[in-house]
This record gives sequence, C-alpha cells and structure tokens, in this order.
Amino acid sequence: MNIDFTELVWLDKHHEVSLDELAELSGLAEEDLRHLVDSGALIPTNPDEERLHFSGHCVVSIRTLSRLKQDFELEPNAFALTLVFLERIRTLESKLRAVNPGSSE
Repeated sequence: MNIDFTELVWLDKHHEVSLDELAELSGLAEEDLRHLVDSGALIPTNPDEERLHFSGHCVVSIRTLSRLKQDFELEPNAFALTLVFLERIRTLESKLRAVNPGSSE
C-alpha cells in the first residue's frame, strides 16, 4: 500500500472542512453528503449559508461510513442511520475514556 502524505491537517472540533473537502477526504459523493445533511444525520456548522462547513471531528465518522457503504452496499436510509450510530459510539467512547482514563481500549 502506497500512501502519499502531501498535506497533513489536525482535525478537531475547532477545525472546519467544506462540503468539497469532506467529499474529497471521505470518498463520498456530494449527493450522499447532502442526503446526510437533509436527513439530519450530518449537521453543518453554518446551516443557513450556501457553502456548508462541518466540524473536523466528523471526518473520521464519515470516512468509516464511506467504507461501510462500499462494503455493505447501504441504502440511503440505512446510510444516515449508520452515521448517527457511529457518532453516538464515538461520543460514548469519549465519555468512557473521561470517566476511566487509565483503562486500555
């Protein structure tokens, strides 16, 4: 496997990515991302503006969703629900680490 690291960006809740960047980083089509926004599964940081931006922390979940979509050929409704579950898992894991910082994963 050959990985080309041409640009490295630290993605956290303070960094934002545009819809175009999210599509490029995830491998999903903009249409898929817009469906996630329309269904309420993906929430932009600026929902009232024409050019949507998203918190950088969603990139990992969206990339995971992209792999799951390809592997399991998810339908649009299952696609949105899967993202909701991925985000819920990420949040619960974060809370668990905060409560139990010495435990291993």
